[in-house]
Amino acid sequence: MGTIAEVFRGAWASAMWLVGVPFVNMRIVRHAQNKDEARAMMNVHIAKFIQRCGVKIVVDGTPPTIDDVYVLCYNEASFMDVAVFPLVMWPYIDRVGAADIYAYFPHGRAAMEMAGFELVPRGNRAGTDKLLEKIVAAVKDGERVGWGGEGRIVGIDGVGRFKIGASLIAIRAQAPIVPAAFFGGHHIMPFPSLRAKPGTVYVRFGPPIATDGLVEEDARALADLVQKVFAGMYEDLRKKDAQAAKEDRP
Repeated sequence: MGTIAEVFRGAWASAMWLVGVPFVNMRIVRHAQNKDEARAMMNVHIAKFIQRCGVKIVVDGTPPTIDDVYVLCYNEASFMDVAVFPLVMWPYIDRVGAADIYAYFPHGRAAMEMAGFELVPRGNRAGTDKLLEKIVAAVKDGERVGWGGEGRIVGIDGVGRFKIGASLIAIRAQAPIVPAAFFGGHHIMPFPSLRAKPGTVYVRFGPPIATDGLVEEDARALADLVQKVFAGMYEDLRKKDAQAAKEDRP
C-alpha cells in the first residue's frame, strides 16, 4: 500500500506542476518587472510541488557571501534535486545553466531568461561554446554563476561523472568553484519514476576550491577533484540522514 500511495502522490504532484508551468511562464512574461519577481513566481509553483511530495529541506555548511564571485557547482541525482535547487540557491547566484528542454514549454524560453536561466543547447557544440564564453564574461564582470557538475540528472544514489563545463568556466574566469551538494532526492523520487516518498533533501555548501594559476588543460583534473569532493560530501550527508532517521524512531 505504501508504494501505491507514493506513486499516486508523486504522479499527482508532477501532473499539477506540469499543468501549471505554462501559466506560471505566462504570468512571468506578462507581469514580472525584474529577475527577483520572476524567480519569486517560479518558487511559489515549485514550493507547491515540494509540499505535495511531503519533502522538507535542510541546508548546512557555509554559504558564500553576497560579495563573492564564483562558479557554484552542484549535483543532480533526481528531479527532486532540480526542484529544490531554486528554493535554496537563488540568493547565491545571478544566473544558472539549465537544460534547453524548458524552452519547449509555452513561454518557457522568455520566462527562463527573465529568471536568469541560460539554456544549454544540447547537441550543439558551437552553441554551447558560445554560451560558455558568455558565462565566463559574466563571471569576470562579477556575477555569481551556477553550473551542474554532471550536466544532467544521473538517476543514481551517488555522484556521477563530472563534466568539465564548470571547471572550464572557473579556470577561464580565474574564479573559485563553490560546491553545493544535494542528498536525498534519489530516495524521495528516484529518476525516472514518479514515486514520491516523503523525506528530506539535504543541501551542503562546501569550502571554495581555488583555480588560481590553472589553465584549460587542467580542466579534466579539476573536474575529477571537484567530483571527489562531492562524493565525500554526499556520503557525509548520507550519514547525517541515517542518524536523523535513527533519532526519529520511537
